[in-house]
Amino acid sequence: MIGLFKIFDAHLHFYSNTYFKYLIRQKINRTDINTELRNMAAKGHIEIPGDDPIQLAKRWIDMLDKWKLERAMLIASIPGDEDSVAKAINEYPQRFTGIFVIDPNSHLLMSTVTKRIKEDGFRGVMMYPSLSHINVQDEWLQPLYTFLNEQKALMVISFGKLILRARDYASMPTYTNEQFSNPIDLIPIANKYPDITFIIPNFGAGRFEETLETGKTCPNVYVDTAGSNLWIQEHPLKPDMRTVFQKFLDVFSANRILFGSDSGFFPRGYRYDIVDNQLKLVQEMRVPIPEIKKIFYDNMAKLIDRNGT
Repeated sequence: MIGLFKIFDAHLHFYSNTYFKYLIRQKINRTDINTELRNMAAKGHIEIPGDDPIQLAKRWIDMLDKWKLERAMLIASIPGDEDSVAKAINEYPQRFTGIFVIDPNSHLLMSTVTKRIKEDGFRGVMMYPSLSHINVQDEWLQPLYTFLNEQKALMVISFGKLILRARDYASMPTYTNEQFSNPIDLIPIANKYPDITFIIPNFGAGRFEETLETGKTCPNVYVDTAGSNLWIQEHPLKPDMRTVFQKFLDVFSANRILFGSDSGFFPRGYRYDIVDNQLKLVQEMRVPIPEIKKIFYDNMAKLIDRNGT
């Protein structure tokens, strides 16, 4: 608890050893994996964790305790690394919950999602449409939506400008298709599947007006506040964070905004500056205390705990 406020971070990447190895395996013309990992660590000034995800989970628990944070939603951030987060959740079920990034084009999509949600305790999935070169309205995804709707699951969909630091550190280009980065495309899907909670991270990552319009139309669409929101610098209006928060409070209300830090890499560890700055901002804005509590803890806890802790 920070002052009056408990914290449930809705956006924390669990960058395990397996995550980094899977990423490097995607690299064209790579050298051996250990050399690539050393080069990546040097370029990004990051640490590659050891093989045991439980040790990494313990390190994150120490981070949460250091900054007096209650809970976090971990993201298995590359398809195939679900086991790492599953082990972390199983070890610390009162502190962690989890989602996992899917490959929406995989023929194993439904078997993977079904197993991970029904058997391994994951609460939902995350998708990068522009990276996967698929529209959220693609017919191929309808069985996925049907299943997630039945499970009342979460689906985090990253629209807007995509920044993947790990790929940069690995000297891997990121090929995206911007025609799939518009949250407006989500409107008919969110309306058709009302029991899925859709979360658009990073306030839409530059798709500011489009995300607001989507939230205005769809009551089951939430946003998270994750990260430093550098998209602001490139947006034509160049809104400051006060303006961004106020616009989303006006449209989404405090009931559909989730705090997120977008933490992930060590040795930096937890991005306490994000939670500190955002908490100070909403207090300076005179947002009522009960609404601040919703944004920073209650909304996420309600979404996760409605089907059990």
